[in-house]
Amino acid sequence: MKAVYILANGPGELWDWARPLVYELDKMGIRSVLWLLPCQYASGMERTCADKLPFYRIIGPYNWAKTFYESIRTKDVGLVVQLGGDLMFGRFLSKMSGAELFCYTYGRKKGLRSCSRVFTAYEVMARHIREDGVSPLVMGDLVVDSLRLDLDIKHPDADLFDQNTSSRKVAFFPGSRPAIRKKALSFLREVYRHLQSLLNVNVITLLSPFSLDEEVDAWEDAGLNPTRESTPLALKGVDLALTQPGTNTLELFYLKIPTLVAVPYAFLDDIPFSGFKGAMLRLPLVKDKLLKSLSKREGTLSWPNRITGKNLIPELVGDYKPKQLAEAITGYLNDVDWLKKTSELMGQLTSAHGASKRLAEEIMRCLG
Repeated sequence: MKAVYILANGPGELWDWARPLVYELDKMGIRSVLWLLPCQYASGMERTCADKLPFYRIIGPYNWAKTFYESIRTKDVGLVVQLGGDLMFGRFLSKMSGAELFCYTYGRKKGLRSCSRVFTAYEVMARHIREDGVSPLVMGDLVVDSLRLDLDIKHPDADLFDQNTSSRKVAFFPGSRPAIRKKALSFLREVYRHLQSLLNVNVITLLSPFSLDEEVDAWEDAGLNPTRESTPLALKGVDLALTQPGTNTLELFYLKIPTLVAVPYAFLDDIPFSGFKGAMLRLPLVKDKLLKSLSKREGTLSWPNRITGKNLIPELVGDYKPKQLAEAITGYLNDVDWLKKTSELMGQLTSAHGASKRLAEEIMRCLG
């Protein structure tokens, strides 16, 4: 029996994209195989977390050589659906198997012309993709379905957008990448220490579901109240979140949580660029160019700002120290009007759920 091969790489693509899709495919009786691709952003826990999901089989992650070798031997491919990562492997598996290639993406990507169908979340994303001569279908955002899935599993009667903003509570998102989380521990501990000297505030730190038990212990010892609880449940009562660019900004957007995105220059050395690009970014002159580029892009680093064309999420880009970040957080927390208006505007601009079902129906039609 032919199967749908879902290709994913990093934690975000697996948990926020592949997870809601596989549940919809499972409801339809469609057999799906997860193929974990090599990824410099991987946590090492992707396979362990994927084992909890209703995939028929899980392959990888392997190195690139074995990944290509195994694709030649694979015989039961009915359709290839790539969610994140370089399309090089998706194109290769499609060619070797003779199966069509679908891709869900937030933006332009090399190789999209080789796909039978391309899907995206928003019209503004589709406009950029069309610049390469590709005609994507706007499906909505899979992240919305991922958030609803958390509530359906644990609290089916909960309201996704029912947030209590009456208390002084801040949420820290140290990210899904182990190297950055490790560095963020001491940095955010200092941020919280300065925050406590400025106002009466509590903190909760949302660790990735891919983090290890010993990490949770380390954050607990630092007094940062860590949790691996699902995002919509952990954020009940949170007034403001501090995060970095990435999928977290979309989760917070859909949950109507006022958010600050921080890009302190001290963390640039820990961004896991691979190969030649990674080596070049360690050179002082190249790093200076990167810093200038980041400062010019301020206001466009978070997905909600790019999607809506509005400065919904302040972006703190620069040589920020913990005390400076704490002062910025305090300023926004004390601006009650900004907190309220930002939350209300997020609710007006949010995406409808159901992208995973629509994508699964497209897959069903392709399989006949």
